[in-house]
Amino acid sequence: MNFDCFRAYDIRGVYPTDLDEEAYYRIAKAYTLLFHPKTMVVGMDARESGPSLRKALTDGFVDAGVNVVDIGGITTDMIYFAVGSDDEYSGGIVVSASHNPKEYNGAKMVKEKAAAISSDTGLFEIRDIIKADKDKTVTSDTKGTVSEKNVLNDYVEHVLGFIDRGSIKPFHLLANANFGYVGGGVDLIAEKLDLNLTRLNWEPDGTFPKGTPDPMQPANRAESEKAVREGDFHFAAIWDADADRCMFLDEKGEFISGAYVTAMLADVLLTKHGGDNKIIFDPRVIWPTMKVCEQHGAEAIISKSGHAFIKDRMRHENAIFAGEMSAHYYFRENFYADNGVIPFLLVLEQLSRTGKSFSETMRPYMEGHYMSGELNYKVADAQKTIDQVKQHFSGRGTEDFTDGYSLTGGDWRFNIRPSNTEPLLRLNVEAVKPGLVEKVRAEVEAIIGTKPH
Repeated sequence: MNFDCFRAYDIRGVYPTDLDEEAYYRIAKAYTLLFHPKTMVVGMDARESGPSLRKALTDGFVDAGVNVVDIGGITTDMIYFAVGSDDEYSGGIVVSASHNPKEYNGAKMVKEKAAAISSDTGLFEIRDIIKADKDKTVTSDTKGTVSEKNVLNDYVEHVLGFIDRGSIKPFHLLANANFGYVGGGVDLIAEKLDLNLTRLNWEPDGTFPKGTPDPMQPANRAESEKAVREGDFHFAAIWDADADRCMFLDEKGEFISGAYVTAMLADVLLTKHGGDNKIIFDPRVIWPTMKVCEQHGAEAIISKSGHAFIKDRMRHENAIFAGEMSAHYYFRENFYADNGVIPFLLVLEQLSRTGKSFSETMRPYMEGHYMSGELNYKVADAQKTIDQVKQHFSGRGTEDFTDGYSLTGGDWRFNIRPSNTEPLLRLNVEAVKPGLVEKVRAEVEAIIGTKPH
């Protein structure tokens, strides 16, 4: 096992060189030693290595005396639903590498009530238990049991509870599943809401025949953009392979950044539930959502990026909603967890109620705001580079260290931070006047010494 696979908020590595069946067996034993679960929920995404790794994980729990409920091929947010909605479950693990290429696999873990497990709350302890071979001491006189459960119908009813079904108009939509398991649930939703869906990459296929299943990469969105521009759609929804992220194209095929979708969803939820609420978002691009919070009198909270960190902060603050530029959207009534289908439904509801197009709907959040989008740089030492940027800009604005280094300099602002999942430095610049983004970006890049990856 390559212990570098243990990241800030999940496990990811290449199968079978970094992670194999023995690794998953040992992960189950280490989880048991640390958290003493009685019944665990286990599922997997569409990757080809999923079935054998899921079995190894299940065997590890069973041999440790832990009961396993196998919910099969799922989206990541279905593990959150299964564990969060049933008090009998001690936790859950989905065998998934999210949007990584096909040769990867990994795991996302939760405790009871779908509380996230991160490097701060047990993930590194599981790693260290395995490093010290303590997991090998975990035995049980009685083996656990294995049962199977299909949670799809209950999951669909749960997410539909976030909208007024009767308000939904029969839109024509492009839906791209990126060969993951989201299609089953969206098919049921389309039937219940009388939606006209044109489906792309709908059947689960862990070989990901069209490349890395990550719609944050422009190349991955090209097929959907072309289809929207050549067709007649109200909008497009594109999920990553494990479908805990949903990204949108408007009716013209234009990609809508998660920074703007966060602002729009915050506006929708604060309008529904009142301004006496808290909204959480990551520090990459903050001004659109800050503006919405000010308009509603809501409390805006900036959190460290990453699903496990944001979930912990949401629980602590009892925030109604959180959003990340990466297109993770979190909901208090969804066990403080992210979900890839609820944003899709809330967009449907908003367009149905207002009668506006998607581009018209997004205009108030985008007007007068300029941003670079996330720029990624390969550097030898991320922290050293950040320190050099900080030294260069020191004294030119208000500094913030919530996640990496942020500087607000009046009409412009930037955040630079190391990636939690890849060996990259990430830069985001935003401004309220044209030309400033390019100017600040050039100044930062001169220090970084390279162009975006």
